[in-house]
Amino acid sequence: MLVPFADLSESEAYLAFSQIIVPRPIAWALTDNGAELGEERWNLAPFSYFNGVTSAPPTVMFSIGDGMAGKMKDTHRNLKREPHCVIHLASATQAQAVQDTAAELPAGESEVRKFDLPLVDWEWPLPRLADAPVALGCVAHQFTRVGDTDQTIVFARIERLWMRDDIVSRDAQGRWVVDVAAYDPLARVGRGGYARLGPVFRPLVRG
Repeated sequence: MLVPFADLSESEAYLAFSQIIVPRPIAWALTDNGAELGEERWNLAPFSYFNGVTSAPPTVMFSIGDGMAGKMKDTHRNLKREPHCVIHLASATQAQAVQDTAAELPAGESEVRKFDLPLVDWEWPLPRLADAPVALGCVAHQFTRVGDTDQTIVFARIERLWMRDDIVSRDAQGRWVVDVAAYDPLARVGRGGYARLGPVFRPLVRG
């Protein structure tokens, strides 16, 4: 089947795109609504158009769609005001919590408080989710609008990395080794679906 993407509506293109570019990692992004909000301070939202960009400087990107009538999403607004954030990588056992925090809440209402997700302090201006296996302390440094759409790509530089002790070790050469099975990262597929990794394999290196 040949699909003329240029002729598709935005929703049709998304439906196709989100089902063929799979599996996708999820940026579970914690941002600051403002200290004046007290218990409602922390905003948490998942973004599945997300990936690494470069390791020098270590940078990730994720795409924010600002929705109807030009309404800026909390994550976007928060990062424009305070660029520090924490991007978590969830395990498959956290799929329900990730899905819950995708809900559209009133501006300034905290998903962390609503869904009772524990936080812990670490060496970063924002706390991290206590139960996520990986946390990246990031600073958003570039916001790029995509064409005439409501999509903005956020480029964020990684300043801190935290990994749960049971998923990481060092090999004989002192290099980091992540146990993918213990990590059990959560992935996004289309039509509201999630996935987990199967067995890891390595093809032969020829030549």
